[in-house]
Amino acid sequence: MEASVSHLLTRNDIWLASQNALREGGIPTGFARLDQHLAQGGWPQHGVVELLGEAIGLSPLLQPLLSQAEQSRWLLCVAPPLLPYGPGLQQLGVDLSRFVCVETPCEQERLWALEQALNSGRCGLVLAWLSAPTVAQVRRLQLAAERGRCLLMLHLPEVLAEQPHPVPLRLQWAHASGGIRVTLLKQRGGWPRAPFLLPFREEGPSSALNTPVLVQGPW
Repeated sequence: MEASVSHLLTRNDIWLASQNALREGGIPTGFARLDQHLAQGGWPQHGVVELLGEAIGLSPLLQPLLSQAEQSRWLLCVAPPLLPYGPGLQQLGVDLSRFVCVETPCEQERLWALEQALNSGRCGLVLAWLSAPTVAQVRRLQLAAERGRCLLMLHLPEVLAEQPHPVPLRLQWAHASGGIRVTLLKQRGGWPRAPFLLPFREEGPSSALNTPVLVQGPW
């Protein structure tokens, strides 16, 4: 029994309560109210964050993150539902010379591209859209993101909310009257949270919900 427990303690995909005090500080989300609800005070430095919601394009929660993306590494976008619009990305501060978009209709090819990019260590931020990854596939992405010290913001459909994915942060979002409704489904080092509203107008400089984003061109 002791040998079995010791083996479990060495696994990278199991979180220990003792690791809570040693965790890295989070990346500010740009939304003060959201930062207050997150155990790390922001997005994880690396790993997989699952965003469950509408598959119409980039989640508005990620607008501030794009503006502070690491310029020395690549920003990769995999299988977006809408064609990325260059001027809109530039408006958010994205360096288009370090931006790569991969489009493929095959989920297996998306997973392959994601794992290769995350493992490479050359990407600082990856945005991706998947329809139905398995628990094992998500675990592989999480381990790859940790090895490559990369942050993967993974858009998923809401029907996957009940799946026990081994990632540090899972949240559900939806447009609501006056803002965006956010539900924290799971977070490493903290507890799930009941739904709360991020209003369109927040006090302080961290407000970002009013920043317009053009994900697809006006054609």
